[in-house]
Amino acid sequence: MPVTDATFYPLIITDRPTDSLYQQPPTGTDMSAARLVPITDVHPGDWVLGSYEAPLTPGRLGTLMQSVSSFPALPATLNGYVALDGKSDVWHDEGTVLIIPRAHIPGDTYGDRSGGYRLGDRVERTFIHEPTHDSARDTAGVRRPVIQRGTVIAVEGDAFTVEWSGRWPGSVEEQAMRLADPAEIARERSVYGFAIGDTLSDPRSTVVGVVLELFFHSWWMWDGAPSARVYWPGNGWANTHTYTYHPTHRFEHAIPNSEHEIRSREQYPAP
Repeated sequence: MPVTDATFYPLIITDRPTDSLYQQPPTGTDMSAARLVPITDVHPGDWVLGSYEAPLTPGRLGTLMQSVSSFPALPATLNGYVALDGKSDVWHDEGTVLIIPRAHIPGDTYGDRSGGYRLGDRVERTFIHEPTHDSARDTAGVRRPVIQRGTVIAVEGDAFTVEWSGRWPGSVEEQAMRLADPAEIARERSVYGFAIGDTLSDPRSTVVGVVLELFFHSWWMWDGAPSARVYWPGNGWANTHTYTYHPTHRFEHAIPNSEHEIRSREQYPAP
């Protein structure tokens, strides 16, 4: 075939959507570091740009399907699927992903803590939650990935300590940890009024609770209402903690109540 000269035209972007669904990797990210990897090779903090529902085949490049948004990964694997965002197990574990590795995200911005976490970092982990009883969100024995946020409260030599917000019922199996994404926290507050890990109160009570999970309620009386799963640590009259599920409009932001435990602490080796 004859070779045809190509003509190149500059592409000038004058405006970009500001919605979190269209968020871009942090400014200064080395975009030339983008690479195609098996989905099981994605690490926490790697920036996901697109996916392909087939294994990586040497010598043949399949067509990638652009993700709804680009986002930092928090992978958890369950039953042959991967929850790249830590909670949505919809990517098949034989798939391929286009990523920018965490080490190529600027160290002074959101993404890169490959050298270790710092005091005060807001972090989040994903784990496989196995509920012990049925509830508005769970079926006993049916495992699913969820996320939990916390704060690094100590860095000592080659270890660091995280204070996690709230407590999940039942057994947990931790999968991965990364820096919490500020854009995702802002999106949750704009949609639900709260973010996972926020403390809240009910005007009809003096107890302070913690948001464990956000969702749109499917019960007929609250159909489509932004709702929260809330952990209540107990109070001076009842030491037993409880979990409730209610629309977020009934709650108010609150200052954590130091008299009652609403957090748990765990120590980790340096990454």
